[in-house]
Amino acid sequence: MSAPLTVQLFDAFLGQQEGIHSIVLPDIFSSGGSQNVFIDKFARVVKIAGYTKQNVSAYTTDTGASAAMVRALIPYRKTAGGTITRKLLFVLDDGVDEWEIWISTDNGITASFLYDAGAGSVGKVPDAAQFGDSVYICNGAVQPRVYNGTAIAATGLTQSPTITATESATSGVLLGNYAYKLVSTIAGVRQNGSVASTSVLLTNKQMTLAWAQDGNASVDGYEIYRTTGTGTTFYYLTSIDGRAVVAYTDNIGDLTILENRTLDEHGDAPPIAYYCEPHKQRMWWFRTDAYPTRGYWSDPGAPESVYTNNFLDFADSETVGDQINGALGNYEGLLVVGTEKALWTVSGTGAIIGDITDWTKSHSNAQTGWITSRSVVRIPAGSKYTDQTGQHQTTTVSSLAYFTPLGDIRIFDGDNDLIVSHPLRDTLKNFAYAYRAKTWAMIDADNNQAIWCFTSTGSSEPDTIVTWNYRFGVWYKWTVMPFGHGVALDTTTDANVLLTGETLSSKGAFIYSFLDGSSFDGSNIDARWMTKTLYGVDQNAKPALSNTKRWRWLDVLFRVDANLTITVEWLSGASPDTATAVSSVTITPDASILVSADGSTILTADGSSLLAALASAQEKALLQTTSGDYLHDTGLRIRVGTNDISGSWALEAMQLAYQLLPGLKRRDQ
Repeated sequence: MSAPLTVQLFDAFLGQQEGIHSIVLPDIFSSGGSQNVFIDKFARVVKIAGYTKQNVSAYTTDTGASAAMVRALIPYRKTAGGTITRKLLFVLDDGVDEWEIWISTDNGITASFLYDAGAGSVGKVPDAAQFGDSVYICNGAVQPRVYNGTAIAATGLTQSPTITATESATSGVLLGNYAYKLVSTIAGVRQNGSVASTSVLLTNKQMTLAWAQDGNASVDGYEIYRTTGTGTTFYYLTSIDGRAVVAYTDNIGDLTILENRTLDEHGDAPPIAYYCEPHKQRMWWFRTDAYPTRGYWSDPGAPESVYTNNFLDFADSETVGDQINGALGNYEGLLVVGTEKALWTVSGTGAIIGDITDWTKSHSNAQTGWITSRSVVRIPAGSKYTDQTGQHQTTTVSSLAYFTPLGDIRIFDGDNDLIVSHPLRDTLKNFAYAYRAKTWAMIDADNNQAIWCFTSTGSSEPDTIVTWNYRFGVWYKWTVMPFGHGVALDTTTDANVLLTGETLSSKGAFIYSFLDGSSFDGSNIDARWMTKTLYGVDQNAKPALSNTKRWRWLDVLFRVDANLTITVEWLSGASPDTATAVSSVTITPDASILVSADGSTILTADGSSLLAALASAQEKALLQTTSGDYLHDTGLRIRVGTNDISGSWALEAMQLAYQLLPGLKRRDQ
């Protein structure tokens, strides 16, 4: 008696049965064997769109016209005045002596030069953050820059005159080390504070203060601020009426000024920092060469006013020798600071109570930090992932997903971390740690996926993308992707536009419209989808691991938008991702000749008829070996793909037929 035929339908690709997607798709999708495909919002396996140039000719540096790469893309959005102004800043790096910032009003189609940081910045990966209608850019090599929508300049403010403090010979109440700052006023409006005076030690004496008259003729007075004898916070001391008054004698006790206003107009320029991030209406500046674990906060609403002593140090005995790799603000009310070895959180408002600022830093329970804040994205609650045991899980809170120095991707919930990149662990093993700071990430909101681009072994610039579809819990890899940076931004006509920048200076500094077009800038897209091992099911709908099967046929349904040739291959169940197929078939969708309304054939200029590919293509493939016998194996793997520059395709469903061969004797020994 012949074995009964079992037909198994995989309809997770159809767009209507959403309830089963999160179960079926991760079960059959091989992240390691698939490449350059994604899961669209209808849960179909789709060949990715490619990327196309924005600028026709490669940008070269303003100085020397050198070939360069695109090191960073920085979106700018100004809303003042009731209208929205959108621009794109980008960094050109020629790898020799030019590191330039350019500006574009049309997303990179055309651009103009703004600033050159010179040879000392070559190879530096910048960080940028917008505060109000200004964007701030830092790279750890030069004074941070600020672009206000019109011009770019070094950060730093015009400050009030500096006080000279001198010990008086007269006895008084001052006891301790004292420093002073002067704040000029114009019609009651405080200007930027002065540089702090030299600290002077007094023992029961008074202090004589003097300063130069402010050069601004509109100034009509001054306020003087002072520290206590044992502190660093500046408290209001007194007011001076009149611009010409340039002296004062201080003999006011510490307890008196502790009741007064604290200074919020320090006026000091930001440090030469590697990272900047807005949080709680302040700009935070992180990591300098002298202090790699410090983060400095600015005065409220004043990103360029940063008092030197307003800092937190993110280090402890467990993180000796660490350095800050960026931060992300306003995450569940917290500032999250990432170092190489740890993640820290900061709560509080910055209020000063009794000479103590109420920022509270905490070393989280995360097992490792992140490689750069450019590799961090926000993931919504309800995101799906596969844990280390292969079980499908769902996040319950909004999380941060980030690339770690250990070559994996984790989510962070404010206290704990969890690896979510298990399906692509072999791909991520090729992560080049030496170039970790160049890794970047962005969110493709249209398709509910987070994208990471990293440098693989043997390269020195980012070239491989891994993508997490957090709606369906599926991972896939895209390669080759030579992009120095990528951003998601909005335009007047689209809420989600993805742009990337070329890394190969030998090709030239191009900005691309990403996931747009049908080729990789004119090159073929090698797209393939592969299943995990399929074992079929027994009469109880459980995986039939024990039985050898006679694999009979595969019926596949595609949707295409061009006259493509699609290859469908089948492999034995134990085959690795890159194994040669047992056999294959090719599918070329039927095409129809285009005709006019009266039934006449439409011809091209050379007399050829125009063909239009039909929307759907269905093919049944007999799962035979090259000898013509049906494949006998406990499992089966299917691989579907194209390698061309034609249009896209989507795999919507497949049906698999097989016979369970009874008895363990049927299995290979």
